[in-house]
Amino acid sequence: MVNINSRNVLVLHLAGLVFLCGILFFSFLDWAPFFDKGEPREALVVQEIFAHGDWLFPLKWGKEVPSKPPLFHWFAAMASKAWGGLTEATVRFPSALFATVGVLSLYFLGRRLFDPQAAFLGAIILSTSVPYQSMAISARVDMTLTFFVTLALVIFYLIYRNDLTGNFAYYCFYFILGIGILAKGPVGLVLPGMVIFSFVGLKKRWDLLSRISLHPGVILTLVIGMSWYGTALMRGGEDFFNRQLLHENLARFFVYGEGGSGHQKPFYYYFPYLILGGLPWSLFLPFAMVQWFKDRAFSKDSILFLLLWVGIVFFFFSLSAGKRAIYLLPLYPPLSLLIGLWLAQPGTEGRIRLLGLKSVGWLAVFMGLTMLAVFLVVAAGNGTSGLLSYFAVMLKPKDRANLSIVQQTLDRAGWFFLPFLFSSALLWLSVARNLLTLNARAAAFGLACLSVLTGVLVQGAVMPAIAESRSYKPFVTEVKRQLGENENLYLYGEGWDYAPVLFYLGDRVQVIRAGLPSMQEKMQESGDYYIMGEREWRKIAAGEAGVIPVELRSQGTGPDGKDPIVLVRGMKSGKGK
Repeated sequence: MVNINSRNVLVLHLAGLVFLCGILFFSFLDWAPFFDKGEPREALVVQEIFAHGDWLFPLKWGKEVPSKPPLFHWFAAMASKAWGGLTEATVRFPSALFATVGVLSLYFLGRRLFDPQAAFLGAIILSTSVPYQSMAISARVDMTLTFFVTLALVIFYLIYRNDLTGNFAYYCFYFILGIGILAKGPVGLVLPGMVIFSFVGLKKRWDLLSRISLHPGVILTLVIGMSWYGTALMRGGEDFFNRQLLHENLARFFVYGEGGSGHQKPFYYYFPYLILGGLPWSLFLPFAMVQWFKDRAFSKDSILFLLLWVGIVFFFFSLSAGKRAIYLLPLYPPLSLLIGLWLAQPGTEGRIRLLGLKSVGWLAVFMGLTMLAVFLVVAAGNGTSGLLSYFAVMLKPKDRANLSIVQQTLDRAGWFFLPFLFSSALLWLSVARNLLTLNARAAAFGLACLSVLTGVLVQGAVMPAIAESRSYKPFVTEVKRQLGENENLYLYGEGWDYAPVLFYLGDRVQVIRAGLPSMQEKMQESGDYYIMGEREWRKIAAGEAGVIPVELRSQGTGPDGKDPIVLVRGMKSGKGK
């Protein structure tokens, strides 16, 4: 009877997690066109593979050396081939797939280390965490890296526990390490390597250290990772060496100031992001950490391993010169399992646990009452502009523009937004009641429902509205409709990010990178069509406004929200004279 019940719990848990990932990840793959800087750049590499068959060393628009290894792009190209076309959804599909399998992998690890309840809660927390959820529907390589780092560390720990034995398990481990290098470069090997060697060293398992270091599978890892890098180095030469090895890896990590990469931030940059990005689950983190160290929970192998995983990823990227919030993605699986374990603990013993549950409970009361008040204000017909204006003064101009779009979207989506506010208020108050009565598990499921509701609102309404205001896709669609196949089309690539336009045009288009005088001279000598930033057109046409009319202007303002683009025709077209 116990085995039957256990099997039923496993099936229900797996079905629930797959259903949850289906709602949060796969449902929104095609809801928004590309509108930021990162996704179109990766999509161009996929397009090169899909359209021209350059699988081994794909170049962006056939010329530019890629900034990352092509593992994500291979999977996206295969998804596009299987679907029969290249779309936003097929390019984003690998992220959703790896995110889902990553959630299931964490669940199985949690069952092995703790119990089904903690494993289930940990997997739910991971799938509903904002950074993980957003990267699961994004055409970026970070989810691919996170999955292979997670899988490598899961396999290692099962080998450490002797749950996996024999050479096959070891070769699987080294194979995954090698594939991880192709996800985002050496960091795919460095992160799991640091966690593993730190853990083995603290446990003084020198026999295991020797076994791991001297196993023939090490050669497999090096062959998989270095074979592509060696081939790419021969094909790309000095450009590849400078871009991939020096700039994207060494300079990004070690070099501050001039000569380094972008996104340079101070050491403490990630501390607020860890809390803010992990909401609402991170509210429990300070209390859980204090309790673990007070109770010396790290003396248990499983807790120590997960804490090392979180800590090493966090401090590794904190030491890096280049920092972006999404670099922390590989620490969310272990962090989610740790928080799930803390919430799933039976009993209420311990003053720290009691303080944590009560504190978050009273915060939930405040959130519930606030949401209820907002619901009443909006239901009375006052809209959201007054409420959101309080936040506008704290934001940058670009973010204030986004806030205005959010406000307009929420006002239009009253049919969903009002029920969302009312449901959120009830859920927060339910969470508060459960926490104040020390029923942490029930509160966790209430928070999960809140996270799902918020995710559906953001991904289903807010992000598509922001994308509509930023994306060049409608503009490119109209350009392709108006221009015949025999018309020559060029991009003037100065002053704006043209990667989305290149992707939506669907093939290689000549990009002109020249000064304004040279561009003006070229336009005087031809009747060809040109796509360029509106600001650049105004500069070129300053003295020729009647000769260079705008054929089409974009409604989308580009990734930065300030770069509308135009379609113009050269002066020999005969128009405007």
